[in-house]
Amino acid sequence: MPRNTRLPRESYVTQEWFEHERKTIFDNAWAFIGVSGDFGTSGDYQTVRSGTSSMMVIAGNDDELKAFHNLCRHRGTELLDEEKGNVSGAIVCPYHRWTYGLDGALRGLPKRSICFPDIDLNAMGLKPAAIGIYKDLIFINPNPDADFDKWIEPLLGKEWPHDLFASDVKESVPLIYDLKCDWKIFVENALDGYHLAYLHKNTLGGPLPEHNIWERAGDHLIWYATEDGARHRLPMTARNEAGTSGTIESAKTPGYGGVYYLFPLTLIVPTPYGLSISMLHPSAPGRCRMTVRNWVGPWQSKDERKYIQGFNGDTGIISSDNWTKHPLECGDFQTEDVWICEKLQRGMESSAYEHGPLAKGAGAEDPIEWFHETLLSNT
Repeated sequence: MPRNTRLPRESYVTQEWFEHERKTIFDNAWAFIGVSGDFGTSGDYQTVRSGTSSMMVIAGNDDELKAFHNLCRHRGTELLDEEKGNVSGAIVCPYHRWTYGLDGALRGLPKRSICFPDIDLNAMGLKPAAIGIYKDLIFINPNPDADFDKWIEPLLGKEWPHDLFASDVKESVPLIYDLKCDWKIFVENALDGYHLAYLHKNTLGGPLPEHNIWERAGDHLIWYATEDGARHRLPMTARNEAGTSGTIESAKTPGYGGVYYLFPLTLIVPTPYGLSISMLHPSAPGRCRMTVRNWVGPWQSKDERKYIQGFNGDTGIISSDNWTKHPLECGDFQTEDVWICEKLQRGMESSAYEHGPLAKGAGAEDPIEWFHETLLSNT
């Protein structure tokens, strides 16, 4: 793609482009749904929406995880409402009580002999979705023929070493952000090494564009700090490569990246102190939610939400609607990012907006160009 050939302004602000993305990107995208430890008992399930599809992962009677579209084959009713739960042996549609086994097969339906005398139960099972597991992380794709191995292969040999089920690792309470910006704006900000020393001067403190680098890995990207000429997982101001009592054992050894962007919607941040996974959920043009799951040492806070600017204890949502002081005064780089992304969204909605040049360099804004290139090649 020639430099400065960018996604058009319309891609961030119009319903038409959002619908185009839902059908061309997200209906064939790998979405993070959970970890293997989330499924302890037969019938345990989790749901996720990607593009036009609501999907589920469910633990079968054989303890094998299976993925299906979350819709009844009768009239298309969404079967499972909650993000997670247990179905106690069968999936029952609330509309007409069509009943499916944990293997997705249609097991029965009311008044079959009268209302559906010719139905072929074997042909009416739940529609499958694709499932893939990588380092205990579970991803699903609405396209049952999607190739997970091809998608994940570029990361092999470059992955983080963290053991999420080790005795010195605990999961803290998830964070849910309501973002008043397009999902692409949030991704672009995450990939932008140019802003680290400026927007985050008082939090991350850098690195400068020439002292960090993003590396391409297929459709994915991996970030490293490079202040002393070597690749590190943390900026120099936050580095603790030697390890202390505050690090988790499996993450002590250096050599992995500090941020992994898995195209299109997943961000993974491994550090010596833990690992976070952020999953973006686009909901409308210029709007998305982000769910962040964190695994940390058990000595750390189990519930950080009360310390985060904008947290509403009644809804459990973190939103700029609830800010009580300026984001640059809160000491949290994530809040700084939310602030700047929402400012950029408002700017893009102006008819006067037009793209400016991107800063050159793999530690500046080249990764945004690569992201646009990947996005366009997948539509």
